Amino acid sequence: LHTQLSAIMASSSLQLKRGVRQLWKKINKALPVVLEQYEFTTFDINKCKTNLKKHFIKHYNETNPAVIDMLRVKGELDLDETVRMFKTPCHIEKFLLKDIDEPQFGENKAVEHSYEKIAGGSEFMKKFYQGA
Repeated sequence: LHTQLSAIMASSSLQLKRGVRQLWKKINKALPVVLEQYEFTTFDINKCKTNLKKHFIKHYNETNPAVIDMLRVKGELDLDETVRMFKTPCHIEKFLLKDIDEPQFGENKAVEHSYEKIAGGSEFMKKFYQGA
Protein backbone atom coordinates (compact mmCIF):
# COMPACT_ATOMS: atom_id res chain seq x y z
CA LEU A 1 0.00 0.00 0.00
CA HIS A 2 3.01 2.31 -0.21
CA THR A 3 2.42 5.20 -2.54
CA GLN A 4 4.79 6.24 -5.25
CA LEU A 5 5.27 9.96 -5.40
CA SER A 6 5.41 11.87 -8.63
CA ALA A 7 6.86 15.27 -7.83
CA ILE A 8 6.84 16.27 -11.48
CA MET A 9 4.44 19.14 -11.88
CA ALA A 10 1.40 18.33 -13.90
CA SER A 11 1.35 20.09 -17.24
CA SER A 12 -2.40 20.50 -17.63
CA SER A 13 -5.45 21.08 -15.49
CA LEU A 14 -6.73 17.66 -16.58
CA GLN A 15 -3.62 16.02 -15.13
CA LEU A 16 -4.03 18.03 -11.93
CA LYS A 17 -7.63 16.92 -11.51
CA ARG A 18 -6.70 13.33 -12.25
CA GLY A 19 -3.90 13.46 -9.67
CA VAL A 20 -6.19 14.86 -6.98
CA ARG A 21 -8.85 12.23 -7.74
CA GLN A 22 -6.24 9.47 -7.55
CA LEU A 23 -5.06 10.80 -4.19
CA TRP A 24 -8.67 10.83 -2.95
CA LYS A 25 -9.11 7.21 -4.04
CA LYS A 26 -5.81 6.16 -2.41
CA ILE A 27 -6.83 7.81 0.86
CA ASN A 28 -10.26 6.16 0.88
CA LYS A 29 -8.70 2.79 0.09
CA ALA A 30 -6.08 3.18 2.84
CA LEU A 31 -8.43 4.52 5.53
CA PRO A 32 -9.69 1.14 6.84
CA VAL A 33 -6.12 -0.18 6.88
CA VAL A 34 -4.89 2.89 8.78
CA LEU A 35 -7.69 2.61 11.32
CA GLU A 36 -6.75 -1.03 11.87
CA GLN A 37 -2.99 -0.35 12.04
CA TYR A 38 -3.38 2.38 14.63
CA GLU A 39 -6.01 0.30 16.48
CA PHE A 40 -8.71 2.96 16.21
CA THR A 41 -11.55 0.50 16.69
CA THR A 42 -14.01 3.06 18.05
CA PHE A 43 -13.68 5.49 15.13
CA ASP A 44 -16.64 5.86 12.81
CA ILE A 45 -15.26 5.44 9.30
CA ASN A 46 -17.98 7.65 7.82
CA LYS A 47 -17.08 10.53 10.14
CA CYS A 48 -13.43 10.11 9.23
CA LYS A 49 -14.30 10.21 5.52
CA THR A 50 -16.41 13.33 6.07
CA ASN A 51 -13.55 15.12 7.79
CA LEU A 52 -11.12 14.06 5.07
CA LYS A 53 -13.55 15.36 2.46
CA LYS A 54 -13.62 18.71 4.25
CA HIS A 55 -9.84 18.93 3.88
CA PHE A 56 -10.20 18.46 0.14
CA ILE A 57 -13.11 20.90 -0.13
CA LYS A 58 -11.15 23.52 1.80
CA HIS A 59 -8.86 23.91 -1.24
CA TYR A 60 -11.50 23.33 -3.93
CA ASN A 61 -11.38 26.89 -5.28
CA GLU A 62 -7.59 26.94 -5.64
CA THR A 63 -6.66 27.85 -9.22
CA ASN A 64 -2.86 28.09 -9.12
CA PRO A 65 -1.52 24.86 -10.70
CA ALA A 66 1.69 24.99 -8.68
CA VAL A 67 -0.25 25.20 -5.41
CA ILE A 68 -2.63 22.40 -6.42
CA ASP A 69 0.30 20.16 -7.33
CA MET A 70 2.10 21.04 -4.08
CA LEU A 71 -1.00 20.17 -2.05
CA ARG A 72 -1.35 16.87 -3.91
CA VAL A 73 2.29 15.94 -3.28
CA LYS A 74 1.95 16.95 0.38
CA GLY A 75 -1.16 14.77 0.63
CA GLU A 76 0.68 11.82 -0.89
CA LEU A 77 3.57 12.30 1.54
CA ASP A 78 1.17 12.46 4.49
CA LEU A 79 -0.58 9.31 3.30
CA ASP A 80 2.74 7.49 2.84
CA GLU A 81 3.94 8.51 6.32
CA THR A 82 0.62 7.43 7.81
CA VAL A 83 0.58 4.03 6.10
CA ARG A 84 4.20 3.39 7.13
CA MET A 85 3.23 4.33 10.71
CA PHE A 86 5.73 7.21 10.93
CA LYS A 87 3.07 9.36 12.58
CA THR A 88 1.94 9.07 16.15
CA PRO A 89 -1.66 8.08 16.90
CA CYS A 90 -2.45 11.54 18.26
CA HIS A 91 -1.56 13.11 14.87
CA ILE A 92 -3.85 10.73 13.03
CA GLU A 93 -6.62 11.14 15.59
CA LYS A 94 -6.45 14.92 15.32
CA PHE A 95 -6.56 14.77 11.52
CA LEU A 96 -9.39 12.24 11.28
CA LEU A 97 -11.66 13.39 14.10
CA LYS A 98 -11.13 17.12 14.54
CA ASP A 99 -13.73 19.07 12.63
CA ILE A 100 -11.91 21.69 10.56
CA ASP A 101 -14.99 23.90 10.68
CA GLU A 102 -14.39 24.53 14.39
CA PRO A 103 -12.60 27.81 15.16
CA GLN A 104 -8.83 27.54 15.36
CA PHE A 105 -6.61 29.29 17.88
CA GLY A 106 -6.94 33.03 17.42
CA GLU A 107 -10.41 32.73 15.92
CA ASN A 108 -12.01 32.09 19.28
CA LYS A 109 -13.10 35.34 20.92
CA ALA A 110 -13.01 33.82 24.42
CA VAL A 111 -9.27 33.24 24.07
CA GLU A 112 -8.79 36.80 22.83
CA HIS A 113 -10.68 38.24 25.79
CA SER A 114 -8.70 36.19 28.31
CA TYR A 115 -5.45 37.61 26.91
CA GLU A 116 -6.88 41.11 27.13
CA LYS A 117 -7.48 40.54 30.83
CA ILE A 118 -3.92 39.29 31.32
CA ALA A 119 -2.40 42.18 29.38
CA GLY A 120 -4.56 44.69 31.21
CA GLY A 121 -6.69 45.42 28.15
CA SER A 122 -4.08 47.72 26.65
CA GLU A 123 -4.83 49.52 23.40
CA PHE A 124 -1.77 47.90 21.80
CA MET A 125 -3.06 44.38 22.52
CA LYS A 126 -6.53 45.22 21.20
CA LYS A 127 -5.01 46.42 17.91
CA PHE A 128 -2.72 43.42 17.83
CA TYR A 129 -5.63 40.97 18.08
CA GLN A 130 -7.58 42.88 15.45
CA GLY A 131 -4.63 42.56 13.08
CA ALA A 132 -4.09 46.29 12.77
